[in-house]
Amino acid sequence: MKYKEFKKIVIDNMPENPIPGLWQGKGAPRKHILGNPSSPKERADLINKYSLLPNVPLVDSGTIHLHHCAHHLNSSQIMCYNFFRPMIEGFDGTMYHPKDDLIKLLEKKVGAELEQENSVCNFEYIDKSKDNTNFDFYFKSNQIEVFCEIKYTEERFKPSSAKDPHERFESVYKPMIDKAKDIFANGSISESVFNTKYYQLARNAIRATSSGKHVFFICPRSNENLMNQFDQFSKCLTDEGRKRVKLITWGEIVLDAYRLGIDINAFNNRYLAFLPDEYKRH
Repeated sequence: MKYKEFKKIVIDNMPENPIPGLWQGKGAPRKHILGNPSSPKERADLINKYSLLPNVPLVDSGTIHLHHCAHHLNSSQIMCYNFFRPMIEGFDGTMYHPKDDLIKLLEKKVGAELEQENSVCNFEYIDKSKDNTNFDFYFKSNQIEVFCEIKYTEERFKPSSAKDPHERFESVYKPMIDKAKDIFANGSISESVFNTKYYQLARNAIRATSSGKHVFFICPRSNENLMNQFDQFSKCLTDEGRKRVKLITWGEIVLDAYRLGIDINAFNNRYLAFLPDEYKRH
């Protein structure tokens, strides 16, 4: 499905919004934007009232950093929260703890047995590397780690926005690429390719430094732009890299949830059921 058609179908199927808001404070009100919040608290209040699914605990703006577009009804951050939050336990001040449903779902994707007792997870996770990247969702069970980048109606995976991309590459990313060199085909990730073509994809992928570390990009199959961009990027990966760095479609993971008996109806109806190509095989 072409991108413009895909996005129009999504926007046309967003929930009823009694308070349409402005895009970047300009133009006519848009029905998929919830008002014009001026603080994180106002943004959270709008999201909690109009964007969360019935079985999802309220967002706490003091616990989770909300993106500046999180109050849009097509926000991928809130899509991520709506999907994972029912499958995890309460926040302990540092991390969440997964329920059995999430353990079973992720076991299918990592191809290994996971221990619930020693598992933790979180939204907007930042690891200890120098680049300070936020991951939409993160999971850890002993030596197994999963870093998730969540997409919905974004048009592309982002290029670099660094003020000095060369300096940033040399000081931060080149050493990280060297540590993850077994996932990339030799010479495939040059500085130019990294900064201009596959920045967000490669920046996230370099966390897969060992067989227990997995990077998942989760997006709709119907978003042709993202699918094609990842397909091109995957040519830079070795066979080992393709085991650790994967694109998972929303249709695929939702069908997995159904097979496991997880109640995913509300999520599916809200985000995917109206997309005619979503459940085809990639």
